[in-house]
Amino acid sequence: MILEGRDRVGGRIHTVHPPALQHPIELGAEFVHGRPPELRALIRGAGLALDQLPEWHEHEQAGVERPQLDLREQVQQLLGPDPEKEPDRPVTELVRQRGAAISGARWSAVQYMESFHGAELDKFGSHALAEAESAETEDGEQSFRIRDGYDRLIEWLRGRLPAESVELRLEARVTDIEWRPGFARVSTRDPSGRASEFTGSKAIITLPLGVLKAAPGSTGAVRIEPAPPGWSTSLGALHMGAAQRIVLQFEEIWWAKPDGSLPSFVYGADEPFPVWWSSLPRKSPILTGWIGGPRAARLAGLTGEALRARALESAAAIFGEPPEALRDRLVASYTHDWLSDPFARGAYSYGGVAAREARRILAAPVSDTLFLAGEATAEGGRNATVHGALASGRRAATEAVGA
Repeated sequence: MILEGRDRVGGRIHTVHPPALQHPIELGAEFVHGRPPELRALIRGAGLALDQLPEWHEHEQAGVERPQLDLREQVQQLLGPDPEKEPDRPVTELVRQRGAAISGARWSAVQYMESFHGAELDKFGSHALAEAESAETEDGEQSFRIRDGYDRLIEWLRGRLPAESVELRLEARVTDIEWRPGFARVSTRDPSGRASEFTGSKAIITLPLGVLKAAPGSTGAVRIEPAPPGWSTSLGALHMGAAQRIVLQFEEIWWAKPDGSLPSFVYGADEPFPVWWSSLPRKSPILTGWIGGPRAARLAGLTGEALRARALESAAAIFGEPPEALRDRLVASYTHDWLSDPFARGAYSYGGVAAREARRILAAPVSDTLFLAGEATAEGGRNATVHGALASGRRAATEAVGA
């Protein structure tokens, strides 16, 4: 029995297909990061095509290209040559102690760490940061897109569920999980308020970290009784990151260079949406704006109209175009507030101090009855990725069936 609170499967993979646009709009996970073998095998099995993004990054202000710093190199300088041999501490301490070594790039490095990881640096653990940076190098720094949309992979996976042995229930919003060794009872409510109960000998829990940490009684919170040993402290060592994205669809591609070429990513400075990317390698008239970290959290709860206004102002400042000209060319905008979404309560996770031990405890089976999966429990710095979430699910399923 699969219980899904939403009216669709996929969770934080959320693709929309506007009828008038021959290009999928990704409002959640968008990129395949590097070449993770398990995810790539599924994509191949589904017969889906991958497009590699050109590695063309630019820093612009008012349409003028600025020098582009190697921000990951700056982060490595902050971490030092062997961060694993140093104490695990909040990243803000590293910035205070070693920021002078990269004084010219300190602000940019801080912006990168906050935005890319969606993190508050006074909560972000130095070992977790080092692990995430190493994982990106190991998996490959190239980025890819599933050409027809990430949801096509989800649809393929759903289509493989054997009808004779699997039941999927949508809009089954879990409110309580009660358990004892060898028994689990899950209580749900549907949108009309009708309650249901399901029992079994084992339960695999794939709730996002933001939901697991939600205050009792808050919208979308799930009560687990009794609390599994060690979970409360371990959850406190992991944090849900903040991010906001908006996709703008225009009448035409107005941001091309004089020769018609397009950069893949364009970075501004302190705009509300300082990072923008195009639809490359396919050329579609859409731009995606991004901000992560504390600045993204401050945008939570804003209306789509308010976000659109901030996005247009940001794009105008970075690309050197009059804001009114961009408004006139705009066809549509698309966004999803993951921070205010009760089934997510954030974008993706990052680790605090002692995150590795916390993940080890959370990933361990509880009396061979409860098994926790999800990107927040992924090992090796692969939290916040689709392939990390998949690996955690395979791990939990293997433990549950005893294989």
